[in-house]
Order: sequence, then C-alpha cells, then structure tokens
Amino acid sequence: MTVAVAALALIVPSGRMEQINLDQICADAVTAAQSHFPEDKIVPEDIGISLYLVNRAEKLWVRGGFRADVQMYPASVVKMFFMAYAAHKLQKEEIVSSPEFERAASDMIKVSNNDATGYIVDKICGTTPGPELNDAEFSVFAEKRRAVNRWFESLGYKGVNAVQRTYNEGPYGRERQWVGEKFDNRNMLSPDHCSMLLADIALGRHWDQPRVEWMSNLLSRVNPQEDFEKSDGQARAYIGRVIPAGTKLYSKAGWTSTTRHDSSWLVLPDGREITLTIFTTKAQNLQLVSYIAGEILKSLGYEVKPPMGDPVMPVVTD
Repeated sequence: MTVAVAALALIVPSGRMEQINLDQICADAVTAAQSHFPEDKIVPEDIGISLYLVNRAEKLWVRGGFRADVQMYPASVVKMFFMAYAAHKLQKEEIVSSPEFERAASDMIKVSNNDATGYIVDKICGTTPGPELNDAEFSVFAEKRRAVNRWFESLGYKGVNAVQRTYNEGPYGRERQWVGEKFDNRNMLSPDHCSMLLADIALGRHWDQPRVEWMSNLLSRVNPQEDFEKSDGQARAYIGRVIPAGTKLYSKAGWTSTTRHDSSWLVLPDGREITLTIFTTKAQNLQLVSYIAGEILKSLGYEVKPPMGDPVMPVVTD
C-alpha cells in the first residue's frame, strides 16, 4: 500500500524519527531563490516543486511541494512518460524490443534526442508522421495518440497530457493538426505527476522487476561530485549539480527557450530516497533549478558543497 500525506512527513533517517513539513521546505526554497536572484524578478507562478520521500522497503511515500499540481509545458521531461508506457507495453508483450528500439530509448532519455523520441512515440502508439489527414483518418490518429494518457489515468494520474512528439524546430502535417491551431494540445504535466512517476518506479508499482531495471538503467546518471568529467549535462547542470557524493542519481531534464526543468530520483548516502521535480519558467537562469534543489537538500539535513564547473546547457526547443 502506498500512503500519501500532503505536507507533514514522518521519516526515519538512520534509525531516527522526526517530523518535517515538506510544503514549508519547498516554499522556503522558493523564497530563498527570490532573494538570491533579485534580477530575475521571480514570482510564485515561475516555479513548481514536488518532493516525495520514498520508502521502498515499506512500499510507501509521503509528499509535499510548492504549486506541485499546477501544469506546465514539461519540455523533455515528458520523455519519462513515454518510457514508462513503453515498459508497460513491453511487459504485456504488446510491442517487441529490438536493437533499434533500445538505441532509440537510450537516446531519448540519456541524451534527450527528439528524433529518437518520435520513434518511441510512434512505436508505442502505432502512429506515423506525415501529411495532413482527413477528419476520419485524424480521428483514428488522435485515438491512438491518447494511449499514454489513458494508461496513466487508469493508474490514478489525473490530467496527464503526453500526446506529442518533441521537436527541434516544430511540427508539420498531421503533427501540426494534432497540436492544435493555437497549440492548445501541447504536452502538459505537473511537477507532482513527475515525482509520482519516479516514486512509482522506485517502488515497482506498475511494472515487473526487469522493466523497473530497464527504466532505472535509462535514467541513471553519473554523480558529478564523483566524476565530473563523465557526468553529462542533465546531471551537472540541474539537480545533480548539488547532490552529495555517494548519491545515486536517476533523472530526466527538460529545457526550451522559456522553460528549464528537472525531475530526479535520488538514493542518498544515508539510504533515504527522494523524488524531486522542479519546473521553472526562467530558462535563462542556468543556476535556478540547482539552487532550489540545494536549498531543499540542506533543509533535509544534507551538506551541499559549492557546485563544480559551469552549468551551461544548449537550449533546444522541444
């Protein structure tokens, strides 16, 4: 059984029991960021945070956040949802893996490749890109593309919209039809959707162990505090930038010209596990996500050392 508590968390780090208010921790991190980056004129609407404390042994979690249920354009963080549905389809033997499928899945998550994402979306939904469709054809296409949404809704996720490929430049043909004249059918997720998904993966709630291991391997990243040169941009430029040495990092970042997000599952050195998602609309501030994460980790009792290196990351529209 999984237990969710909105704000007041009872946790047991290193055999010691304490109470902490997760909502307050997240709100305090936002306040600290507003003071630390006055030139950005950060307002509450610029940030969404979801924080879960996960106990795999007891199969439970507790959660809190700041504007955690507010939906935003998720950029490449949505690729975790395509991965999770692909794992479900593999488990049910509704799709079959292949070297090309594995290459695309790895490139989608590890390097955030948009072409690889298009391959995976069409594989799991049974669709193909191409010219515009007539009304009857478009209705069939739309029904197929809603498959990811339907599955997540069946699991209790409310409001997930994970129906679009991601792009370097933009959609054309039927993909442009599908996103809508005013782009009102864009992918949309809340920070809580993302932290919940990572918590569910940690707990193995909806997949067998081979599929959990498959997803964990895709999400796994080198901790920058342990080997900065081998760590990638999604580790060294986001939440991973401030995690303690000895932390296992599983994550997916997303960035556009207007958004900068990260969603991470952390197995911390003392054995505690958290899932933390930070969405921001301050894309040009390359330190905001890691700064907020550092404030949260400090409030949870961890030492946050000054980050190494430059958090520069190429801006990709997706």
